[in-house]
Amino acid sequence: MELRERLHEVRSGVGTVFQPHEVWDPARGKYVVVEAEAAEGLLIDTVQARSEAIAEDEGEKRGAAFADLALGRSTPLKHYMETWLAEPGKRGTVRAERTKLEYQGIVSAFEDWLAKGGHVVTVEAVTRKVAGEYVSSLHKDGLSAARIRDVCAAFSTYWVWLGLRGCVPESFNPWKGQAAAKVKKAVALSSGDDQADEDLRPFTTKELETLFTDVEDIALRDLMHLAALSGVRIEEACSLTVGQCAGGVFDVRGTKTKAAKRKVPIHPDLSELVKRRCTDKPSTDWLFPEAGEPDKFGKRAPVMSARFYKFRHDRKVDDKPEGKKVSRVNFHSFRRWFVSEAVKAAQPLHVIRQVVGHEQPKSDVTLSTYFRGELEQAKVACVKAVVMPEAIRKLLPVSSDQLAAPAAGELEGSVQSRMQPHLPL
Repeated sequence: MELRERLHEVRSGVGTVFQPHEVWDPARGKYVVVEAEAAEGLLIDTVQARSEAIAEDEGEKRGAAFADLALGRSTPLKHYMETWLAEPGKRGTVRAERTKLEYQGIVSAFEDWLAKGGHVVTVEAVTRKVAGEYVSSLHKDGLSAARIRDVCAAFSTYWVWLGLRGCVPESFNPWKGQAAAKVKKAVALSSGDDQADEDLRPFTTKELETLFTDVEDIALRDLMHLAALSGVRIEEACSLTVGQCAGGVFDVRGTKTKAAKRKVPIHPDLSELVKRRCTDKPSTDWLFPEAGEPDKFGKRAPVMSARFYKFRHDRKVDDKPEGKKVSRVNFHSFRRWFVSEAVKAAQPLHVIRQVVGHEQPKSDVTLSTYFRGELEQAKVACVKAVVMPEAIRKLLPVSSDQLAAPAAGELEGSVQSRMQPHLPL
């Protein structure tokens, strides 16, 4: 890449065109000072000599790959990644650090696959056939259709950016259409939840009792408890840090839509859990260190998700329809239970959506266009309205402490309005 940059400087006249250039002369075995025209020839000679040496030691394919890179005929797969990720995404906002980490992991995994398959790890080597073979390998490895869509979407975004910057033909995107299309289904509260399905359901009270009785895995018990009384997704819960559990709220950074970035009031019955996991810990520590570090896709949930799957099956909490392979209940059923209980408690739907990170329906102009926020007390009231059945509550370490008061200036309205559990539109 250094040779490539020097060649670019010489060819484009960067700096003073007539200023002599110091370049390596492979014939003399030393650096020499020459004019621009001669410098280009010597640089090309250097590339050729190095390419031949590599071909002799590592094979002709590696030697040719070096020459292509140095002469600008090919580009390393990650060469433009840093610039791409530093720029705003399609929504016009700068990508979150966890999103950058996830994209870097996706590209690194693809690099490993290319190298193992004997492919050159460059942008130009990624033909539609190569992209298709990679997607097929992901299916073979057991990745879900939703995860494969995420991977293809990340690559597709990168290739669109490369096209706009003139790094590849603008109309060429080998990832377009590679993933199976997402089947849209009717959702009661939101269109922003890819797990919503009429066949999937919340846990029953009996199932909750089974799941929370005599749990030896404290980390799993805490994760289930937190999900049930906050409605957060498993990845959102596993991604929380100690610093994001201060001031009486979970500062959820979001894993899906813009609405997923939100502050969720901490339920009074979770105060003991949060205190135990946060006391004397640095703000950067994970709330659930048991989940380990992010995987190559930037995700922390898979470890805990696998533990819950085994735990649920061991306790025979399952509900597979006849002829179906997928159960109607999974970890997401805690989230469904939270929403169901909030609805039963007559909490306003627009407040429930804010708490769980659902987008307001676009069909309702008042909510989707004009509505811009809710008083914190309304969200607090919504969370506190969800109460575990007493038999289950006795199985869990809880505290009756009230939620921490929001910081001064966070609340709006008069003293009278602050006394109300929520305000109607």
